[in-house]
Amino acid sequence: MVVFVSPALTHVAGFTASRKVGGSVERNRARRLMKEAFRSVSPELMPDVAYILVARKPIVTSSLAEVRRELVRLTAQYRQQ
Repeated sequence: MVVFVSPALTHVAGFTASRKVGGSVERNRARRLMKEAFRSVSPELMPDVAYILVARKPIVTSSLAEVRRELVRLTAQYRQQ
């Protein structure tokens, strides 16, 4: 998973998975996993920042806990103190 961060007026998130991730079933699962992981982590993230999450192929075999752990690692510097 890749996370792009940019200043924004509100707390915004976008989720995308290209065809390289797999077929429509795999892409939809990847987006659902990223959305759920983001929901659980978002209260700890800085407001007024836009987050764009891009799925990569390994997410197809990942569990929600693994995706959440990776998201926490990737967004560590954007957490509220």
